[in-house]
Amino acid sequence: MNKNISYMKTIFRMFAATAVLVAAAACQQFKIDTQMTPEKAAASIRLECDALTSYTVASTDAGAVTFNVSSNTPWTITRSSGADWCTVSPSSSAQSSLISDVVVSFEDNTSAEDRAVTLTVKGENVNKVYTVTITQARFGSLFVTPVASDYAAAGGPLNFTILTNVDWSVRSDASWLHFNRESGSPDPEGRAITIVATADPSEVLERTATVTVVAGDDQETFEVTQKAVFSVSAFEDAFLAAGSSQGLVVRTDLPWTVTADKTWISFDKESGTGTGASETITATAAANEGAARTANITVTAGGTTHTFEVSQLGLAFEIVTPASTELPRQGGEMVIEVNSSLTWEPETDQADWTVEKTDGTHFKVNVPFNNKFVQKSGKVAIVAGTNRAELELTQDINFTFSGNTEILEDGSVKITGGAVTHVTTKDSYRYMKMVLTMGECHFATKGELWVSAAQQAGGCNIYNQLTVGGNTRTRTDGAIYKSTSFSITLEELNAMTSYGVILEPGSDPANMHFEFQYNGAKRGEQEGGSPFHGNTDTTPYWFGSWNAATADTWYVVKSCDITVIEE
Repeated sequence: MNKNISYMKTIFRMFAATAVLVAAAACQQFKIDTQMTPEKAAASIRLECDALTSYTVASTDAGAVTFNVSSNTPWTITRSSGADWCTVSPSSSAQSSLISDVVVSFEDNTSAEDRAVTLTVKGENVNKVYTVTITQARFGSLFVTPVASDYAAAGGPLNFTILTNVDWSVRSDASWLHFNRESGSPDPEGRAITIVATADPSEVLERTATVTVVAGDDQETFEVTQKAVFSVSAFEDAFLAAGSSQGLVVRTDLPWTVTADKTWISFDKESGTGTGASETITATAAANEGAARTANITVTAGGTTHTFEVSQLGLAFEIVTPASTELPRQGGEMVIEVNSSLTWEPETDQADWTVEKTDGTHFKVNVPFNNKFVQKSGKVAIVAGTNRAELELTQDINFTFSGNTEILEDGSVKITGGAVTHVTTKDSYRYMKMVLTMGECHFATKGELWVSAAQQAGGCNIYNQLTVGGNTRTRTDGAIYKSTSFSITLEELNAMTSYGVILEPGSDPANMHFEFQYNGAKRGEQEGGSPFHGNTDTTPYWFGSWNAATADTWYVVKSCDITVIEE
């Protein structure tokens, strides 16, 4: 019942205060709030306390603990049981007050044990409760607050505190750590004693020391650490072949050095004292007149090293491999790209290939019709002094083979009679000159050499028949022979070095002229109607082929050259 009466009194006071505020607001804004309720009034009750949750005080001559209580409702502070050795003033407030200063004082603790009190701060009709625990040290006890951070490599002072009520001393196991006071008596007012611990500058990445504080029978130890900064930002790009420089960033507060294991790298500075800030070391590579190369750069500080590999481009001297390394088999040119930082000239190992430099980054290869019966291969190269770069190219054959043919090691073809045997061009032509360069020949008395031009491979629309001891003949209509009379002996035929056939426009536009040559000289000719007269389709369709008619005849053709004749 008393509690309810107290609660109603509080609410009444709040209503009264609220009424005053509402009246004041009405004077200013010409508006009156008539909605104040008991619930709103209860919600405005507050209690605040700025005390820490825990304190530690000395056993004797302990200083007071003070904190503030702010409330608009009555409040109380109660001690835990048996804590009559501490006094709280004030311990309550009969009525609301804005701020009250609370002082907690202590009697000396002459016992051999620590003791503690818990203070509970409560406000009337306020749910929130504050609790504060205060520990009073036993007689002769020691409290040490260690340094709060690590030492920098440059050294310097850091503070720690000692709280004790007996004589004390402090020492370290490291010679690089020094104290402004190494012993003393307790503070007469029970306050903590501040000790300044100073570290010497360091030249190692990290070191530690143990600090020992002794007070009576008590002893406390803590560890301090001195650390150094050391980082290296290496570059990843290669040095240019012509020589170049790059920046290496070092950050350390220790003395440092930088070295390279190759003499072609130099530095604008090779050592420093270390400031803790980033420093840029310029590494320079000398010009490289050879192949690409590498080196190792090492940065050392505080007994620790950072090593990384760097590279330098070599001289640019290469032939860029084209998409295809096959030259046109019918003859033509290929343009090849060069990547070189040197002045160069092209060359080739093939007598019938020519190379021509077109500009500083290209050259072209010109090749004739591949007149051999095997794929040709050869090399092109670029040369600059002692530097040489090569590229192998190939050129495919222009012929197909059937029957009694044999490809010899030198790229010649051996043809033996007695079967349907043909060496035929892969491509067709309209007008052409075909010259066979002959090797060893073995014509029998019935031996024949037929050279044909056909509208399809294996056909025989136009051909020349050369017979031992007889006439050379041509057939231009597929059936009727037209002969050109001259005699050729077996010895002459076996001594033949070249044989040529020419298909070209005739003297009359409607005709085609047919000529054959023996050892480079014309031995017969014929002229007849041209299959191309009035034919607007200019697609080539004549194939060249040759064979031997009798089984006891064979001959070797070293090469076959074909030249297209323009109409």
